[in-house]
Amino acid sequence: MRKTGLMLILTAVATVVAVAGRVWADADHETLADSLAAIADSRGLYGLGGAGRFLSGVTLIAAGWFLFGSASDDRRARSAVVPLLFAVSGAFTACSGALAVSLAAAPAEWMDVAGLEGVALSHQEATVRLRRFTGTAGFAMVGLALIVIAWRQRSAGGTLRRFAPASALLGLAIQFVWLDAATVMHIVTGTLFVGWLAVGGSMLVKGRCWIPG
Repeated sequence: MRKTGLMLILTAVATVVAVAGRVWADADHETLADSLAAIADSRGLYGLGGAGRFLSGVTLIAAGWFLFGSASDDRRARSAVVPLLFAVSGAFTACSGALAVSLAAAPAEWMDVAGLEGVALSHQEATVRLRRFTGTAGFAMVGLALIVIAWRQRSAGGTLRRFAPASALLGLAIQFVWLDAATVMHIVTGTLFVGWLAVGGSMLVKGRCWIPG
């Protein structure tokens, strides 16, 4: 559990780097031309954000692995859902980060839509769309993990029962990530999620188990 906590803390740090790079690069636009132009103007920041996102995905996969390993043999099958959701979320997130890095490293001539055609244009459009989808799916999956954790916290009773409402509400709120119009909600849930990672990870490192098996 302590190793799980450490990985969650590292995920929080990497997520902050990912968000900072993406926000400063300001490359999330409605049109492909505007997005590629913004990436070309801020390759370093966009690439840094992508690297942070990739690392956060890897550390979340590791958190899932250590969490699965902490379960006893007779409870391992029942306890596999949350680690699996962590791992799937991490895989989507790492993929999103890798695609962002590839966009930042693309040749200059591939960043001007006016000069692209055929395979090159299709490739860039597909990469941008896949980067957004995998990033959104990764966040949604970890939200589902929170909902499962909340259900188990409620069933466990005692002190853990007090954490259940907060875990469930955050997990449900994270699902609004699929709605592009919910920009304010994305900012709020993203901030709360980073806080959840940091606080929850610190608790696990200190030996306070709040994720029931």
